[in-house]
Amino acid sequence: MDGAITFHPLTPDRFADLESLFGTSATTRNCWCVYWRQTWKEWNAGCGDDRREALRARVGAGPPPGILAYRDGEAIGWVQVTPRADVPRFNRARSAKPSPAETDLDAVWAISCFFLRKDARGQGLMTALTREACAFAARQGAQAVEAAPVTPHRPLTWDDGYVGIASALERAGFTLVEKRSERRSLLRWVP
Repeated sequence: MDGAITFHPLTPDRFADLESLFGTSATTRNCWCVYWRQTWKEWNAGCGDDRREALRARVGAGPPPGILAYRDGEAIGWVQVTPRADVPRFNRARSAKPSPAETDLDAVWAISCFFLRKDARGQGLMTALTREACAFAARQGAQAVEAAPVTPHRPLTWDDGYVGIASALERAGFTLVEKRSERRSLLRWVP
């Protein structure tokens, strides 16, 4: 990666940095990393502005729901990392549901979303963000961190990689729990 990269938990004083980062993509301007947090009814009733305010409220309530990566003072990457209890739709998704089913959803955390600015992709930032997210979760008492990344079989579009890329997470120390489909696996990192 070119230039020094720093990492910071997303706190209310850094929300404007996330807004700036998410402003670079129509996908993130619509989602605001609440897809896994909301019910279908809530998701379908809302819009990008509603979702941004939902995430702002979540950030304000604490603890930080993820990590921002910075280069030269600008946010260039994001990873959402929270207790599984905070992302109920993630827990119900076929590719991401906990294994075993009786997993403690407060003790096991999930990495559920990534966003990297276009000019920061392909430089190892996803792996670095993953390492930072795991270290953060461990400091908060997480017993493990799980993810359900994609294993690409063709060039990715942005929407494909938002759950993470398996090889990047494996470089950060994640190991296979269970193959869920040809392209998706449940991976786990343990401190």
